[in-house]
Amino acid sequence: MAGTGALVPQAEDLHDRFGRRISYLRVSLTEHCNLRCRYCSPEKGTPRFARKDHLAPAELDQLLSVFRSLGVRHMRFTGGEPLLYPWLCDRIAHARSLGIEKLSVSTNGYLLDRLAGALAAAGLKRLNVSLDSLVPERFARITRGGDVNRVLRGLFIARESIPHIKLNAVLLKDENFDEIPALVDFALAEGFDIQFIETMPLGIAGSTSRADSYVSVAEAEARIARTHALIARPRAPDDGPSRRFGVAGFANAIGFISPISQNFCAGCNRVRLTSTGRLVYCLGQDDGVDLLAPLRAGLTPKALADLIRDKVWHEKPERHTFNDEPGRAAPVYMMRLGG
Repeated sequence: MAGTGALVPQAEDLHDRFGRRISYLRVSLTEHCNLRCRYCSPEKGTPRFARKDHLAPAELDQLLSVFRSLGVRHMRFTGGEPLLYPWLCDRIAHARSLGIEKLSVSTNGYLLDRLAGALAAAGLKRLNVSLDSLVPERFARITRGGDVNRVLRGLFIARESIPHIKLNAVLLKDENFDEIPALVDFALAEGFDIQFIETMPLGIAGSTSRADSYVSVAEAEARIARTHALIARPRAPDDGPSRRFGVAGFANAIGFISPISQNFCAGCNRVRLTSTGRLVYCLGQDDGVDLLAPLRAGLTPKALADLIRDKVWHEKPERHTFNDEPGRAAPVYMMRLGG
């Protein structure tokens, strides 16, 4: 293993000093959201940046091109809520023009009934939709006012034109743990993949949620195994951190993401770009580098690539520190980094 003072390798692709190849970029297009999920957002929301402090669409396209030149093969557009971003379809089309092999969008689904067709026309084939409960009262409580029937309507419209749709359910002991079987049965019956995610201590909201509501994926897996025999599925090198399983007779996958109970940092292949042009190396830490200022100062694509390569090599941490100080919130917000 190379030391922290080691020279950056001269390979074109993006690597860190712990032997990990970085091939997955998550892009937060906006920190704004039309829901206030209790594990993601403080009740009163987060501060909003002025538009001048955000990446302009053309600037974002320049950075996406630079990351593609660094070997990024998987891009996910997130938020906040990416469907609030007016130029999302153009960014999808641009990423496709770069030859990105795997392109996806994570959304709360609230605007899918209006935008699914446009997303498909732009070339989107993969969609992740948050769905923590099928019970209207619970869903409204978790999201602080959301309407689950609107999300379901959007899902059913989206599946007509977007072939790969995955549901994301954050595990919450006091809200949806008893609903896990119903969520799995819904996904299997309707042809959606589903994955269950442990809540993380990101910002005040996430820290409170972990303290009050944490459930491990092992508990969720055991709950599902009572009624369904889970068959392990292989993981592709550029996949995210989900452990995926199948059920006999169904093409759908059931996945589990375990940032707390089963640390997957050793295989981390991701970095994150915020809507203000900050490159963040780890979801659980605030370290990063501002790319907006050097971009606006006229740094060439090659110089930007060299800057990113150097920073990721020297500064991406070996692992997150969620378990080191369980009572301390990580100084970031999920809705700002895009998860």
